[in-house]
Amino acid sequence: MGKRIKFHAVIALLMASILLISACSNGNSGSGNAKTEETSKPAPTTESTAPAEEAARTPFTFTMNTDNPNINWTSEVALEVQKRTGATIKWDIITGDFREKMNIWLAAGDFPEVINIHDNTLLSYIDANAVLDLTDLIKEHGPNIMKAYNNDLSMLAHTDGKVYGLLQPPTQEVRNLNQAGWIAIQAAVLKEAGYPEIKTLDDVKKVAADYIAKYPEIDGGKTIGFSNYGAANQLYNIFDTSARSYAGFPTTAQYFVDDQKNARLRFFEPGYTDVFKFFNQINSEGLFDPESLVQTPEQFTTKCNQGRVLVIFGGGGNCSSTLAQNGMEDRSYISFDIVAPGKTKLVNKPSTNPNRGGDMWLSFTKNAKDPVRLIQFYDDMFKLENQILVGWGIEGKYYTVENGKRTATDWLVNEYKTKPSTFWEDLGMGYARMLSTNYASGFTLSDGDYARWDNSESWISKNMNPSQVEAYGKYGAKTAADLLIKGEEKDYQFAPSVVKWTDDIKKFNTEAIAEWGKALPKFILEKDPAKLDAIWSDLEKTLKEKGLDKQNQDVTALYQESLDSAK
Repeated sequence: MGKRIKFHAVIALLMASILLISACSNGNSGSGNAKTEETSKPAPTTESTAPAEEAARTPFTFTMNTDNPNINWTSEVALEVQKRTGATIKWDIITGDFREKMNIWLAAGDFPEVINIHDNTLLSYIDANAVLDLTDLIKEHGPNIMKAYNNDLSMLAHTDGKVYGLLQPPTQEVRNLNQAGWIAIQAAVLKEAGYPEIKTLDDVKKVAADYIAKYPEIDGGKTIGFSNYGAANQLYNIFDTSARSYAGFPTTAQYFVDDQKNARLRFFEPGYTDVFKFFNQINSEGLFDPESLVQTPEQFTTKCNQGRVLVIFGGGGNCSSTLAQNGMEDRSYISFDIVAPGKTKLVNKPSTNPNRGGDMWLSFTKNAKDPVRLIQFYDDMFKLENQILVGWGIEGKYYTVENGKRTATDWLVNEYKTKPSTFWEDLGMGYARMLSTNYASGFTLSDGDYARWDNSESWISKNMNPSQVEAYGKYGAKTAADLLIKGEEKDYQFAPSVVKWTDDIKKFNTEAIAEWGKALPKFILEKDPAKLDAIWSDLEKTLKEKGLDKQNQDVTALYQESLDSAK
């Protein structure tokens, strides 16, 4: 790709920005997870979030794209946005491939006034002069947008220094309560064992083995120890997650990054196969479900919904909601985070900036009838009270404020549970990206509270059943996130959305995973543990013949280039 969006964000300036924003009644913010000193946090607001009296905005209508066929502008949230800002959105709904449709529109010159657009596609629109430079518009008519970026728009700037779109605003802190450990145990199993300490895989093995010995069948079906699904690409997703997590590796695509910023395919890093050796061991003892290597998510879910799977590994596949609905809430799952003895968990330092190359841009096209009125609208949406409106809904109905914190109401929880197919559209809870408000998991606003209802402790707690609440409580936790190992934070800034893979790198990655997928079942099902290392050595030899060393060099070069471009 010839051109690239460049950002020049300085963390110190961002922190200063958030402090400045929090001092203003109409402040705003966005994302991050690095914990800050208590004294540096803005005090949570206990005042009404109703908009301050101001001259009513002139009513206007504009068009915008979306791929949600059920979206509307008649929900309570939409009507309140309309009341506060005067804006009505007419949706131009995309069917089929999103990027393909955007390219067709570009070729025809027939696109909406405002577009949600991927990073790569935006470059094409810029080259075709199809999107507007927002720099002067923001400076002249966007005081709240300017505040959000500390009066420095370089974070949004293209290589030519111009701003062609908005991203969700930055934030001071991220507290992601939706995270959970990679291995989950039935609450019933833990209760039967007296809620013992769960620190190692041997601890997990013991509670599962003891339970199976006492209850070899559950509702007439064979009790299963450890299971998940592994059909097609799910084999890599589930089992690599287990290996990476147990070894303490960070989430950095398929590559491990060392302190010298060198990237290596992580398959052969020390400790990577430790969890596979554990699976090999428990398979020989009858505690591992060998169908985990081939079964589809649907096949696994059938077993899980019957309450027969005691332990789920690798994330995904959690059927707690269905179990509770079927009267088996005691078989809901409790998540734990386990790292191999002697290993240190490495954690990606959360960014307080928008996700460069990952988030979609919100751009004004040359078809915009009134760019000034549009930027005024989005500037209104950057106000704290409107960020809260879009992220939480209507105060008193969707949420209440208790002890200075927004709390999801029982009504909202019930609507979510009973109307899952229409909840987002009917209640107006799906506008965040289109209105350029914060939507990433764990983002906080300038008042120090969560940007969204579904990331808050109140929401997560109210969606747990009594068995889960009891079990987490026995381990001194309120949510699964409380049981995560804190680990050592490092600023990797490494993901496929940031590091732009070449076609050769993509080809090797695909081939490497395919070869990995051949070796893994052999490894786990091997009856002679003495042969395990040889199986993995053969995999390494095969990948070296396919160019592993050059691949590592090429990925390292791209990674280091991406770090330089982000400075």
